[in-house]
Amino acid sequence: MLKFSANISMMFGEEENPIKRMQLAKNAGFGAVEYLFIYDMSLDDLDRESDNVGVEWSVINVAVGEGVKHGPLVAAAPGKENAWRQNVAAALPYCKTLKPSALVIPAHSPPDGVSKADALTVFKENLKFAADAFGDIGTKVIVEPLNPDVRPNSLLRTSDETMAIIEEVGHPNVGLEYDAYHMYSTEGNMEATVEKYLPYIGNIQIADVPERHEPGTGKVDYDGFLAALDRLNYSNWVACEYRPSSNTLDSLRWMKKWV
Repeated sequence: MLKFSANISMMFGEEENPIKRMQLAKNAGFGAVEYLFIYDMSLDDLDRESDNVGVEWSVINVAVGEGVKHGPLVAAAPGKENAWRQNVAAALPYCKTLKPSALVIPAHSPPDGVSKADALTVFKENLKFAADAFGDIGTKVIVEPLNPDVRPNSLLRTSDETMAIIEEVGHPNVGLEYDAYHMYSTEGNMEATVEKYLPYIGNIQIADVPERHEPGTGKVDYDGFLAALDRLNYSNWVACEYRPSSNTLDSLRWMKKWV
């Protein structure tokens, strides 16, 4: 049976306090939560609330920008290795305490003026550093390719391209984040791709195309895709990372057949 997580940066916005959204997610049938950016929230508060509510954590995203902020991908910035290590250090206590299934490195755009070749060279070394650091606390590191139409100049854009880097790095603590919203547009063949890379996939995120609303509002055949995940015995989280087209609870009608 599939298990679902809610991205409560995007969902349950009916509740202004993002930490209190955990209870709403639990009440709606979700077993786990995740946020887009976690470092502006108290770790103690997050830990206390998730423990009280009884939800797990699907993933935590590393801060991609320099200074534990949003911004160009510091992991792909030559000469900024210490800044990347600062971001890794910031994520470690969150992962150690909250115990997500994985730590995500989104393959955002490198800083302006950095060639893709130079960006990939430093990214691979920084990926090894993160894999070692999070391996010490038992957290898998997964890399997320992105659609450049959504994230311009994304460093990695397809599962094949990302897996080539993962295989080159050759670290046992590195895997793949599969975001169906991005990959539907950049590569298609979603079911075949997931089957091909299933042992490496640490998390799957879903949203319909093109408006990033709930399944059933766009082009993606999510009935077929989720049925394929079930058939493949996919056992990690399916994370709903979408903007509800109406209120959040109404946007969950599609999920009733799966929970």
